[in-house]
Amino acid sequence: MLMDHQQRTKEMIKEVDHALMGYVRRGMHEKLIKAMRHYPEAGGKRMRPVMAILTAEAVGKRGREALPFGCCLEIIHNFTLVHDDVIDKDPVRRGRPAVHIAYDEPTAIIAGDALFAIAYDVLATTEVDGERLRRLLHTVSDTVFLVAEGQQIDVDNEDRPSVSREEYLDMVEKKTAVLFACAAEGGAIIGHGTERQIADMKEYARLLGIGFQIWDDVLGIKGDAKKVGKPIGSDIRNGKRTLIVVDALERLEKDKRRNVLTDALGNANATDEQVKAAVQLLEDIGSIEHARQFALDYGKRAKDLLSCLKDSEEKEMLREMVDYAVGREL
Repeated sequence: MLMDHQQRTKEMIKEVDHALMGYVRRGMHEKLIKAMRHYPEAGGKRMRPVMAILTAEAVGKRGREALPFGCCLEIIHNFTLVHDDVIDKDPVRRGRPAVHIAYDEPTAIIAGDALFAIAYDVLATTEVDGERLRRLLHTVSDTVFLVAEGQQIDVDNEDRPSVSREEYLDMVEKKTAVLFACAAEGGAIIGHGTERQIADMKEYARLLGIGFQIWDDVLGIKGDAKKVGKPIGSDIRNGKRTLIVVDALERLEKDKRRNVLTDALGNANATDEQVKAAVQLLEDIGSIEHARQFALDYGKRAKDLLSCLKDSEEKEMLREMVDYAVGREL
C-alpha cells in the first residue's frame, strides 16, 4: 500500500508541476521569465499543494478543485525562497545556483515580486463560491504577512546575543509553519469541510510545519549537501539561531568550549575546520539530538489531529506526510 501511495504522490506532483510551469511562463521579458522559472524548474517536494489537494479530497472529494490553490501556495513558497537566498546570501538552492547568482540580485528581487503577483492571479481561478474564495483570499494574505514577519524576526535574531526557545518557535511558526497551515486549512475550505475539520487540519499542518523546519535545521547541520541542496554548515556561518543553536548556547553558558561554537557562529569567513568543530560540539553536547526529538514530538501531535477525518487513503497519505516531514534522511 505504501508503494501505491508513493506512486500516487508522484502522479500528483507531476500534475502540480505541469500546472505550475504553465502558470509561471508569463510576460514578454525572457530574462525575467527564466528567473521566475529557475526554482520551479528545479523541482521540489511540492508538499504544500499536495497537502491542499489531499485535504480537500479527504473532507469532501474535491481534490481537483484545490489544484490552483495549491499551485498558488507553491508559487508563494518559491517567491519567499528567492528573497530568502538574497537575504542569506546562499549561493545554492535545490542543487543549482541561487537565482541571484544565476542572474543578479536586482533580477532575483524582481522575479520574486513577479511570482508573488502571479500567485494571486492563480488563486482567483479556484473554483469555489464567492464566500469561500474571500475566505481563501484572507487566509493567504494573512499567511504571507506572517511569513514576512517571521523572516524579519529571523534576520533580527542573527544579531542578537541570545534567543529563547519561545522566540525561535514563534519565528518558525511564522516563517515556515503558517504556509503549511494555510495549505491544509484552504484544502478543507475548498472541500466543504466542517468548521472542526478546518480548524483541526490547520493545526495538524501548523505542527507538521514546525517539526519540518526543526528537522530541516538538523539536516542543515548533519545532512548530505547533495540531498539538502545547499552547503552544509551555512546556517552556522549565517548565524542562524536554530533550535540546535539556542539549546547549545544555553548548555554552554558556563562551558569553556563555548567559543568553539561562537567563533564560527555568524562568521562568514569561518573555515571549514571551524564549522566542523562547531558541528561536532553540537553533536557531543546533545543539542542536535534534542532538536531531533523535538521535531518527532511535533509530528506525533500532528498525527493525532487526523482523527477529525474519516478513514481513507488520503488520510493515510497525510499521516505518511508527517513521517516524511520529520523523518527525511540525515
